[in-house]
Amino acid sequence: MNNSYLNKVDYEPARRMTDKRRIRWIALVVFFIVMVFTVILATKKVTAKREGYRVKHVISVEIQKGDTLWSIASRHISDEYDNVNDYIAEIMISNGLTSDKIHAGNYIIVPYYTDGSR
Repeated sequence: MNNSYLNKVDYEPARRMTDKRRIRWIALVVFFIVMVFTVILATKKVTAKREGYRVKHVISVEIQKGDTLWSIASRHISDEYDNVNDYIAEIMISNGLTSDKIHAGNYIIVPYYTDGSR
């Protein structure tokens, strides 16, 4: 037998093995890139663009009997907040509250937004 023929036969399976590994590697990289873009696109928050800008103000609100931070926040919440809990947290920070307990007859300040002009 010709020695050069055996070398070609022995070498061919090894080359095929690296081709398979290369294909697997490329497939893995493509899969990873697709997953990263999927996560980025899935977590992107879409909001409508407002004309102009919004100005933050505060109003003083007298706490009535039966009021809770939740009920006050629900009456005054605007689109600037993702949910009522975020708004309650801002009300608490604005008033230096460490607890959600409020008492009738007291006043708290409540932030709100209006359209501003440039």
